[in-house]
Amino acid sequence: MDQLMNDLIEEKINDLTTLGLISIEKEFRNESNLELDVVLIKITNEVDGQTGVSHFQLGNRSIELQVVDAHKISQILISGQNRLQIDLLLHGTILIEKNSYVTELRKNIVEFPINNRKYKISVEFSKMIRRYSDGKLLFTKGHFLDSFNEILHSLHHLARLSVIEHGLYPEVTVWQQVKHLEPEIYKLYDEMVTGEESLEKRIELLLIAINFAITSKTKLGASHLIEMMQQRDEPWSVEHLLSDPELKECGSDLLVTIHYLVQKGIVDVVKLETEVEGVFHRLYYIK
Repeated sequence: MDQLMNDLIEEKINDLTTLGLISIEKEFRNESNLELDVVLIKITNEVDGQTGVSHFQLGNRSIELQVVDAHKISQILISGQNRLQIDLLLHGTILIEKNSYVTELRKNIVEFPINNRKYKISVEFSKMIRRYSDGKLLFTKGHFLDSFNEILHSLHHLARLSVIEHGLYPEVTVWQQVKHLEPEIYKLYDEMVTGEESLEKRIELLLIAINFAITSKTKLGASHLIEMMQQRDEPWSVEHLLSDPELKECGSDLLVTIHYLVQKGIVDVVKLETEVEGVFHRLYYIK
């Protein structure tokens, strides 16, 4: 191991904020498309500490150091927004860990506890509906390329949701997972990307297929949200829904899901008077 790595590890051993240090070299993970020769990920317990990315050059080797706090790691695991980083966390070499932090983190990803699954399913379901709705609107306006982009993203969320449904965590190569687990969904993706029909026709057919998938997976996709809303007797305001820690990662996509569930008759609306005559708060509850 080169001197920089030795110096860095020695420094982090004495750093009380370090929970784990992971290393991965480009030649061993070509499928991850690493741009530098070595990537180091330092996980810290300092939520407000200094995080970010630094690059070093040692001889002919380029090194990237990513510093990320444990809270951000939890967010990434739920949102799935940085799947490459998740892949590195899973497959990198553990150089340092305190109290088996990295080992337990990997165990949590691989075993994928049911509570984490339900939460992540709700995130993927909300994002799928959002992308589908945006794609459908663009399609009706004749913006076929933009619609194609949105619908393809919606299909990606459907793919990840399906992988989670099988008790697995979606990997960087999610379509390889889907090809074995849900060949019907993989076929939709293949036809969307390589189909010989016109772009308009491919989008039209996929809109029908995704609408069917959303309908068939509503019970699964909305289960976490429904359970959360049933935990209190009072109706929920939008502000309460968006700020709830158990729903926060859905972000604004959650509003589209609420609207969808209202349309399906699963969620009902109640009006609450405000101080202004004729103006009401719009609150939501499970029927």
